[in-house]
Parts: sequence; structure tokens; C-alpha cells
Amino acid sequence: MKFTDRREFLYDAEVFKRSDTQTALRIHDEFIRRQSGNPPPVFYEVDRSPEGFDQLWHQPISTRTQYTRTLQVPCIVQFDKMNWSLRRQGRYADQKIRFWTSNLILQELNYFPLPGDLIYWNGYRTEIITPEFEPNSYWGQTNVWLGVIYSAAIVPEGDAKPMINPSKPMPTEMAPSAQLPFKTEPINPSVPAGNPIASTEYVKPLQKPDKC
Repeated sequence: MKFTDRREFLYDAEVFKRSDTQTALRIHDEFIRRQSGNPPPVFYEVDRSPEGFDQLWHQPISTRTQYTRTLQVPCIVQFDKMNWSLRRQGRYADQKIRFWTSNLILQELNYFPLPGDLIYWNGYRTEIITPEFEPNSYWGQTNVWLGVIYSAAIVPEGDAKPMINPSKPMPTEMAPSAQLPFKTEPINPSVPAGNPIASTEYVKPLQKPDKC
């Protein structure tokens, strides 16, 4: 979701412009950026467009969850020891993970993660459970929050087919409105390999006109 779409988390513009508020935001933002890992965690924004959701059951119409974009968000990651167990859903990792990011980082990316969005970190895709605003993360008695912490958990793998690179979404996982990846192998044998045409099929080459 876009950062400006969460009206309940916005604040008075005049309070936001105050020098003390800006100083507190910059100090918190610099702390997060300096302590964040490199590369930072990758956030997957779930496609929540009305045409992709059933209006009755509020579930994705597609059998596979699709994403609109992926973003690298600098975060401080806090986690405990991982305990694996085997359940009916598949392998399950019992681990508490918290991703701590800043207000200015989310504004810069124009992104506000919501429950259900995924985060790729440490070789696993984790799902956001809920955003948490710590009481001491608000500046003074204002409504300006300096940062937010996202609680996440590793999603059970079940019978899903392992992916070659889980840090990058597959083409079928991207929403139709997103840019299609370039193909490297032609579907039509008449088209040479490596022709960068971003489409589902290759265009048939033009035929030379017959000489009169």
C-alpha cells in the first residue's frame, strides 16, 4: 500500500515541519540505515487491486498470490532461535522475527507494509503478521511516529515446489500490470535466442516482398 493511503497513520503537517520533529526523524532514520544489514531485507507488496480479489470472500482470485513490486527496505532485524517442526501443513519454523524501520525510509519508498506482505530475509520468505508502534517511538506528545516494527513469521512450505532463487519473484507471481521480464529463449524456433522481446510470444519476422 502507498504510504499516503494510510490516513490513520498521518499527522498534522505543521507539527511535522517543526525543527525538533525533523531532527528526531533524521536521527532515528540515520540510526536505522547505519545498523541495517547489507543487502537489506526485500519486501514483497501483495497485489490488493479490486479486480484481483473476490468481493464476497476477500480472497485472491488467482491460485497464486501476486505482487505489484519488490522493495529493499533498510531494517534492523531482531530474532530468536529457530525451532523446526513437521506439521500437516509441512515444515514449520517457530521463530519470532521483528523488522524495525523508520518513518522517513517508508516515505522515501512511498510504501507502507501491511499484514500479508512478504519479506525475504536470511534465505526465507517471512509473512508480516502485524505492524507495531512502540510507545516510545512517538516524538514527545505529538502524533508523529519515528519508526514502526513489523512482526513476521516464516510461512510453512507445505508441498510447494522449491524455487531456484526465493529472493526474486517468479514471472507468474508478478501482477499483470507489472513489467514483464525479458525472455532469453525463443518460443518460436525461427527467432534467434537472446532476442529481448518482453511479451508472451515472439513476433513473426517480416517477410521480404517478392520482386516484380
